[in-house]
Amino acid sequence: MEIPLFSTQEEILKKLQTIARLHTFENAKTISHIFYDVFKIAYYALGRKKEGVQLLPGFPVLLKRKDVSRLVKLIDYHHSNDKTYTVDHELTQCFGYNYAESDALKFFETYVEGDLTDKFGRKIHIDLDDGIKFMYKDYGTGRHEVKSEYYLPHRGKRLPWIRHTLCNSTSIYTKTEGTQREIMYLCRYDLPNYDNESNQCYWAVIVKKQKKDKASPYNFKTAFPIIKYNNLLKRIERYQPVIEVESA
Repeated sequence: MEIPLFSTQEEILKKLQTIARLHTFENAKTISHIFYDVFKIAYYALGRKKEGVQLLPGFPVLLKRKDVSRLVKLIDYHHSNDKTYTVDHELTQCFGYNYAESDALKFFETYVEGDLTDKFGRKIHIDLDDGIKFMYKDYGTGRHEVKSEYYLPHRGKRLPWIRHTLCNSTSIYTKTEGTQREIMYLCRYDLPNYDNESNQCYWAVIVKKQKKDKASPYNFKTAFPIIKYNNLLKRIERYQPVIEVESA
């Protein structure tokens, strides 16, 4: 059984400090973070590749050089565009134990639905009837049914983050599945420790439209928080930076 060289980012950092004494601590920390992310996202890419092939004894599934290069570019894009926003009162106005489902629905109708333009001029439409579904989920079926028992408070109280992310994010990813084009906007938010949640999290907003449709706006699909960093890497592995796609 082959023993992995490293199991944590800290072990990589220690190794870097040993073999490269000239690096300052902060420089070594930055290097280790970037390379750890590359190793980790490659792990997710390899796992996804294995799911699509039939494994044969003695023939391991490997990532091609171009696959590894794509992942390195993806991590570089992520680190270059990752920005933390300090949450102010406007972005926490829906937080608190007394913020009910009815409050969230009213807020969505009043302040979220409608049309907007992202930082690069892409037009986006947020529909009321279809848009509110992202705040509900039956984990038994995986369906988004608008019923009170399926309401997700942690999504409802982050409603102000939707427009803020779409209008401010420069960390933008895309993928195409079948005839549909999807764009994911990411922002990282630093917020007070409400409801025993993490002090920092990423907020993802996804929009979609038909790939051949050049004129119509993108339509809001869903939004959700990403608390664990590895979950973020696992998700963005399936995308590519939007800047590498023409007519984004």
